[in-house]
Amino acid sequence: MNIKNLFSKRNEIIGGHFNELRSKLGAANQNEEAIFSLREEICNACPLKNGNNCNAMKWLNPDTLEVVDGPKDGFIRGCGCRLSAKQRSKLSLCPAGFWGGEFDRK
Repeated sequence: MNIKNLFSKRNEIIGGHFNELRSKLGAANQNEEAIFSLREEICNACPLKNGNNCNAMKWLNPDTLEVVDGPKDGFIRGCGCRLSAKQRSKLSLCPAGFWGGEFDRK
């Protein structure tokens, strides 16, 4: 990720870490926590999950869940993010489209 992209993602990164800390301190919003918990369940079932990270060395077909080692049409690369924070960022999206947008204003 280049420095420009890193700075454009800073609100996602900061928000995710802040919500992760709030959760650990027992000060989390319970409605938000329900969404974050669902995101965690989805990530736990994803074949790109590697420990607490989304494996950026693999590509996933979101329709079939097939995983390959290199780019291929219809496949999405793992984001490489630390999932416990990303799942708690209201602004973040799963690159495969499995979650995200739950907090968008209508």
